[in-house]
Amino acid sequence: MSEFFDMGGYAAYVWPSYGLTLIVVVLNIVWARRLLTRSREEARRRLAMRGGGDT
Repeated sequence: MSEFFDMGGYAAYVWPSYGLTLIVVVLNIVWARRLLTRSREEARRRLAMRGGGDT
């Protein structure tokens, strides 16, 4: 098992790159969800200003 975590001597490069990739993916999801929420709120506001139905 330690051979797996050692990654053939490249663990110092492999594990940080995995960590950085995970952070970027998580941040991408968080930012996309925030943008979606803001976009929905803006769309509702615009519809309300136009008198465009109930949601």
